[in-house]
Order: sequence, then structure tokens, then C-alpha cells
Amino acid sequence: MMRHLPSAVTVAVFISLATVGCHGDHQHDDEHDGDHSHGHAASDGEEGPPTLDITLYQGGLELFMEYPSFIVGQDSPLVAHLTDTRDPEAFHGVGKGRLIATLAMAGSAEQERFVAEAPQRLGVFKPVVRPTRAGAATLTLQLEGEQASGVIHVGDVVVHATLADATKAGPEEAEGGEQPAAYFKEAQWKTVYATALVEKRVLQGGIATTGEIEPVAGQAAELAAPVAGRVVTGQVVPHVGQRVKRGELLLSLVPTGAAAASDRASVELELVRAQAELGLAARDAARTKELLAAQAVSQKQADAAAVEADVAAARVKAAEQRLASFDASQGGSGRGGSSFDLRAPLDGVVAFAQLTPGQVVEGGTRLVTIVNAERLWLRAHLPDVDVARAGNEIPGAAFSVRGFSREFFVGPPDGKLVAIGAVVDADTRTVPVVFELKNPDGLLKPGMFAKVSILTGESVQGAAVPEQAIVDDDGKLVVYAMADGEHFFKRRVTLGIRSDGYAQVLDGVTEGERVVTRGPYEIKLANSGGIPAHGHQH
Repeated sequence: MMRHLPSAVTVAVFISLATVGCHGDHQHDDEHDGDHSHGHAASDGEEGPPTLDITLYQGGLELFMEYPSFIVGQDSPLVAHLTDTRDPEAFHGVGKGRLIATLAMAGSAEQERFVAEAPQRLGVFKPVVRPTRAGAATLTLQLEGEQASGVIHVGDVVVHATLADATKAGPEEAEGGEQPAAYFKEAQWKTVYATALVEKRVLQGGIATTGEIEPVAGQAAELAAPVAGRVVTGQVVPHVGQRVKRGELLLSLVPTGAAAASDRASVELELVRAQAELGLAARDAARTKELLAAQAVSQKQADAAAVEADVAAARVKAAEQRLASFDASQGGSGRGGSSFDLRAPLDGVVAFAQLTPGQVVEGGTRLVTIVNAERLWLRAHLPDVDVARAGNEIPGAAFSVRGFSREFFVGPPDGKLVAIGAVVDADTRTVPVVFELKNPDGLLKPGMFAKVSILTGESVQGAAVPEQAIVDDDGKLVVYAMADGEHFFKRRVTLGIRSDGYAQVLDGVTEGERVVTRGPYEIKLANSGGIPAHGHQH
């Protein structure tokens, strides 16, 4: 018979004590020979009692248990799958411990205890209950162990006087209806698997877009060779990841060739030559101006002479600047000649360094890049169609970066909006929006791409699921909602606002249901022929 499964689960606990049978590949047999046997007596040709199952989440544990209906004097093995759910990112099968099942009869202080001293294998405990009295009772399971411990209150059960009573009280076989996807405990424990409740949350409205992480303006600097020269370093050669302080000497550059030790004299000579040329050009321009007044030359000739004087003046100014720059950056090196000392212009970390002591570089060659990444900018691209919705008072942004399971938030008091662009980019049809945020642990790196939600100040309250639970199923967004510990209904969902790692669910699942957050793609593959569902035996 096929197990009868309901189409929804309760708020925090799913209980199906009125289900019968098992799926054909989900066998429960001590001898592993494929027979569906629970160790209790049944005459030839007679079916055993109905099989019941229950799924509970209590005290950091998940219990998924299958067992035959309780009958006085007959063994009822409790096939209890116990999962440690304390880590929301990955559930684990309980591999060690002792499980005590306590059956307390209603209206009596009498209790019967049945013990499984150890799991049969990872996660599977099998205490055998043999009731001595018929009637209403309560069942409690107590796990004792180093990995996990706790008490699970299974709740009310019935001990039947006879097999006929148990069969009569059993559920009717389900006909048709939606069939759930199977993903058995053995598979769950071998993969990264976890679930979470669909809960009511307050979500902040946002505009989905993309962005990049970059240094704060003025907190990145490049050092280039001012002249052609030979690289001289200290004992520590600047390298990527090195922390430096503002003013710290990183390297020196000893001019070579035309810029050797006599380079200053060359620059002075260039200045003197430029000054002499300026004198000649100025006198020529003055004489041409006088001739123009006497109508001895044309206006064009006078203009050309004036331009020559201006160009000569510019050459003098450039030579003066080169000489001043040379004197400002030149330092005594004790190396038998002058050198240029390159110092860190800010506190930070070396992000680029391509240096070999003694190498000769051309003027203008990039040598070192320094970035201060204690604070960073998030540059988001706001679509032009959403500019009006965002307004000018953007409260902040949430963003995720590939490789991180957490979501980052930018907003007061540690973050702020820096600027909103004034022009729409003609190619991307977006407006840049820049936020500043702290990066105290240094995890975020300039150059990273981000998925961004620019907050709009709106807020809604409603049922929400972790975004990890959402699966793209051939262009449709779905989640896997639990039917029981090993079966899941695929639900197509309609989403609303996404915020802080959660998505509002407008349709598909309701508050109180439990959805798969880690492993939904594995369930999809297991039920599409991609990977086996892994039936198991007990």
C-alpha cells in the first residue's frame, strides 16, 4: 500500500499518525532481505498492523519515526531517525547515544521503558516497544549522548487490545492526489541538508541591481617611476599584502643613462636654453609688433611671432617645474649619487608590487599600488526606471557577494549614502549610487562584484523563506515543503520583497510550513533521475 500523505504541514510539528504502508524502495527489515517485517507476529496470509509515522522538531533535534500500531503483547519496533538540527546550515545524523522510549498509560502512574543502547547505524535507533496494557497513553523519547541529548514528547498514542482493533483504527488508503518527492535520511545525512520554518518577518523593500566594491576616493594610490632608473630596496622588498604606514620608505630609484648623477645639470641646462630662447622670441615678437604698426609686416607674421614667444615662455615654465620637482623628490642616498625616494602616501596594504631589486625601469612605470580597505565604497547601478521610486533619501542597501553565505548591510551607524549620480549612463541606462561601509575584518576586497538591493524605506510584514530555499525549476521559482521527514512537495511560489537573505512569499506556501533550505537542488535531482533517491532498509 502507498503511504497516505497530507498536502500541508502544521506550524512547527508535522504528525501523521494515521498513515499506512511504505514506498516500495523504503524497506524496514532487520535481516536486510527486502521483506517488510517489524518483528511482530502475524499469522500466514494476515497483514500486520498499520504503520504510523511522525515528524517532530524539538530541542535541537528532528525525529522522523515509523512504527507499527501498538498492540498488547506484541513487539512494535520504533524506527527512529534522529537528526541534530542545531546548525541551521547543515543537519547531521546522530551517530552516538542511547534512546529510551517511555510509554505512560493514561490515568495511571505506570510507565514502561524500552531502551536502544546504541544506534543501529548513523542516525537510526530502534527501541522495541512491547505494551502490556491497552488504552490511551503518551509516548516520550529521551536521547542521552555526547553528540546531542534531549527529550522529545511524541504525544498521545493508543495501545490496541488486538490486531483487529488496530486494523479497524487504521487510516484508509489514499487514492491519487499529489505524490511527494522522496529524499531519504541516509541521503540527507551524506549531503549538506537543512530546513527552516516559513515565518512571519518584517522585510525592507528594495530595488534589485548589481554593483562593485571599490576603494574610498583618496584611499588608493599608485607609485610610478618619476624617471628612468634602477630600483633599490631595503631589506624588505614591497610585496602584495604588506601593511605600510604613511611616509614609510618603500624603495629608491637611482637615475640611469641621461638621468644619471649629472641629471640636475642637464635639467638646469635645459632651463637656461629655454630662457635664452624665450629672450630671443620675446625680442622678435616686440620688433614684429613695431613693424606691424609701420605696416611693414602682415598681421599674420605678427601673430606667428607672438605665438613663438608664448611657446618659449611655456618651455621655460616646464623646465622650471622639472627642476623644482627634481629638487623636491631628490634625497641623498649615500650610494655615490642622487636618488628618488618613493614613500607610502597613505596607510594601507600593498595591492600591487612588481619589483626586483636592481631592475631598470622606464619613467612612468607603475611600481606599487597601495589601498586602504578599512572602509570601502559600494557602487550600485540604479536602473533609470527606478530613480523616482528610490528618491533622494535612500536609507541604505543590502548586498551579497559570491562565496559568502551571509548578506551585508550598508546603513547607519556604520555605513552611509555618499552620493547619487546626476546623469544616466547612456550605455547601461543606470545611475550610480555610492555607499560607504566599514570593512573591519578585511573580508571584502576592492574589485568584487555584488548583488545589491537598494533599500527604499518601504517595509512589509508577511510569510518569508530564506532565499537559499528557492530553486529555479525550468524558469519557475519553487520551494520544497516538507510532507514528512523524508518526503517533500514541490511548491511553485510567488515572491514579493527580498531583504536580508529572505524573500516574501505571496503564494505557494504558508506560515508554519517547513521548507528545505540546504539541499533543494539535490532533492530536485534525486527525483528527476539525476541522482538516486537512496532507499534504505532497517
